[in-house]
Amino acid sequence: MDDELGPGGRQLFDELAVAADPYELTALIVEAARIKDRLDQLNRVMTGDEELWMRLVPSRGDSKVLEIRVDSAAQEARQLATVFRQMLADIERRRTGDGDSDGNSEKDHDDLEGL
Repeated sequence: MDDELGPGGRQLFDELAVAADPYELTALIVEAARIKDRLDQLNRVMTGDEELWMRLVPSRGDSKVLEIRVDSAAQEARQLATVFRQMLADIERRRTGDGDSDGNSEKDHDDLEGL
């Protein structure tokens, strides 16, 4: 796995992973590290430091003008950031023992359910 994570993902993995962690928690940490790397790459795309996912296309109505298109990088970054926060919260819940075996916290339980 050392070669599949970028610097940000590697740092996150090293900070969160503990040798005694159950496999399911380690898998969540690995996926969070991968998402961190994707977010870093999307940030480079949106700030112009990365040429991936960009292309030149003819402008609508004027074939002599070219537009630069970024393929949904901002939208993807927002969605990934939400998933990333949720995964980190889930890892923290599992680490502190606040969740049950399904990863559900008691505070997520609706006391009014079924009324």
